[in-house]
Amino acid sequence: MHEFSICRQIIFEAKKHGMPLAITVEVGELANMTPRHLKEHLSEYVKWKINVRSRKGRIACRCGYKGSPVIKDRGHDFVLIECPKCKGSDFSSVIGDKIILKSVRVK
Repeated sequence: MHEFSICRQIIFEAKKHGMPLAITVEVGELANMTPRHLKEHLSEYVKWKINVRSRKGRIACRCGYKGSPVIKDRGHDFVLIECPKCKGSDFSSVIGDKIILKSVRVK
């Protein structure tokens, strides 16, 4: 249950700031959870206002391509991507594969 682990970590980090009333979380397009699922699961554990923002996925491929990857498959805990130019998966950088707690509003 990676959802529980992710939610638990977000809740733990948010509570470091005090008693949260609202949080904003950024979910990358290439993260292993969708924004909708994250919000649903967080709502099971807390009564805070939960704002979820999406971030586009971007890659820099070793072939020289920079831009949006092709999402080949998305499962319960994985996202498979490839370069649309060379069809490879050897990237020098990937952006948008993280879930980040961006802000916490406290009492």
